Amino acid sequence: MGQSFRINSEHTWNCFVANARALYDEHKFITFPAPRIGADRSLDQNALFHVWAREFAAYMMRCDVRDVTENQLEVTKKRLKRTFYGATGNAWMVYEETCPLTKRVEKGFTSSKSWGRGEMFEFLTWLQWIAGERGCLLESKGEYAKLQREQNQ
Repeated sequence: MGQSFRINSEHTWNCFVANARALYDEHKFITFPAPRIGADRSLDQNALFHVWAREFAAYMMRCDVRDVTENQLEVTKKRLKRTFYGATGNAWMVYEETCPLTKRVEKGFTSSKSWGRGEMFEFLTWLQWIAGERGCLLESKGEYAKLQREQNQ
């Protein structure tokens, strides 16, 4: 019990089946969590943010993910950044720009691809929580899921 399996061959499949059979024979009741499909390295944290932003936008607008326009996606990402910044005040998210004509200084949000690994992890953890609070479950994948598992060990 407590063993995890990475099934990537006939041999590991047979080991998993034998383990499941033994557990069932002993306990007569087993619940397996939903499997993670694909290799962990298949999705970096920045790519996951873009996937999640689209999924969250679709959930909030009650439409299919494929129906979220690029403009709606960009607005969603900007709103998420603004909300996270408001909650945390993390300076690494913000830059100031000065208009050359009016000399007016405005704040903008840095691109998520410029964020460090820890910064992106913090943001994704928050995003997964905030979406869950609204009933939208965002599945951990790729690099982010691997970092979560490492942190929870």
